[in-house]
Amino acid sequence: MPLRPSWFDWLTVAAIVLGPVLALLSQRVLDRLRQRKDQRQRLYFALMASRAQQLSPNHVQALNSIDIVFSGTSKQDQAIRAKYHAWIEQMGRPGEGTAEWAERGNDLKVELYQAIGEAVGFKFSIDYLKRQAYLPVAQSDWDMQARQIQTALARAVTADGVKVEIVEKKPAPAFPKPPF
Repeated sequence: MPLRPSWFDWLTVAAIVLGPVLALLSQRVLDRLRQRKDQRQRLYFALMASRAQQLSPNHVQALNSIDIVFSGTSKQDQAIRAKYHAWIEQMGRPGEGTAEWAERGNDLKVELYQAIGEAVGFKFSIDYLKRQAYLPVAQSDWDMQARQIQTALARAVTADGVKVEIVEKKPAPAFPKPPF
């Protein structure tokens, strides 16, 4: 008479078969969560490290990555994307260059920094985010000079730039040679 497997035998077989599969699946889930957290932290570090140089390629790249990195459906991700889009909308509004326009854009960007910081575990006040950034005077001067040179060069090589006129050279007046 053959022995019938008991429930304990079935449980042992299931553990032997399903144990490694479940371990692998849980490891993959943990890896994805870790990767997502790392991406968010790298984006935040890039924004914070370059916040004094908002025209730097790293800063612009980090800003343009927000929709991808925070593409989840959580309320926090949606709030971050909403703040990002509010800032983009402000930057595209008429009034560019006015003090009010710039101040509103800065306020929206600081709120965005704060929301992203909270999402990755950093809590800074709005005052800190607005005022605590290091930008050496020399760096600021170099950036301004580079912009001035670029603007002048652009003017020089466009239709409004340098005008070249060819004129015929007049002969110099002949003076009599001195007699000695």
